[in-house]
Order: sequence, then structure tokens, then C-alpha cells
Amino acid sequence: MLGALSMARGRLLAGCIAACLCLAATAQDGTYYKWTDASGTVHFSATPPPGHKAETLKLQGQDAEQAAPAPPAPATEPTAELEEAQAAYRKSACEAARNDLGLLEKNRMVVSGDSPDAATKLNAEQRNQAELRARQRITQFCETGTKP
Repeated sequence: MLGALSMARGRLLAGCIAACLCLAATAQDGTYYKWTDASGTVHFSATPPPGHKAETLKLQGQDAEQAAPAPPAPATEPTAELEEAQAAYRKSACEAARNDLGLLEKNRMVVSGDSPDAATKLNAEQRNQAELRARQRITQFCETGTKP
């Protein structure tokens, strides 16, 4: 029983080695050499054997030139739908930035955070930074011709 299991493992190992050799062969340039040594064992390699007469082999499909990659698609003009969506986004972002700046300039209490329980009051430095960011967003989104 152990003999049969050992033979099965040997065949599995031989199959794995053969598969690896086949995969390695496809990674080469397609030129291989076949020769037989003094004991009658046939060898295949990507380099010619030193001191042995070898037959040169070419794999099928290796002579053909590889297909060139497709050229990039030409840039297309934005569609009317895209331009409308961008304009709507700019308008919405502009209004939000102006609203934020208005609240910051009124010196009202401003809190930061997603949930009221975890919110923290802005200190003077944080308020100044928030005002600067709001002004930058106004410049970016409210000026005509500027795209996001």
C-alpha cells in the first residue's frame, strides 16, 4: 500500500515539474535546443549545450510579431450633460462655501465633528484655518470659468 502511495506522489511530483517546465518555456524567447547525452537521456534547454550537437527548435506562434497596443482614445469634448452637471456642482459648492464663511465671520459658535455628541468647539486657530479654506473654495467654485 505504501508503495502505491509513494508511486502516486512520484507521479504527482513529476507532473508538477513538467508543468513548471512548460510554464518556464513559455517565458523564453521561443528558441530551444534538444540534445541527447551519452546515456541516451534527451534534454531540452534555452541555451545550446557546450560540447554537444543540438537540434534547434522554435515554438509555434513565436515568430509572429506581437500586436502593438491600441492607441489611446482621442480626447472627446465634454457633453452638454457633463457641462450641466459640473455647473450644478460648482453652484452647490459655491453656495456651501459662502454659507460656511458667513457663519465663521459672524463669530458664532462653530463646532466640528460628524455627530453632536462628539463635536468640539473650534478654537481661534481652527476658526482661522476654516475661514481660509472657505475663501479658497469660494475662489475655486464661485469664479466663472473655473472648473472643479
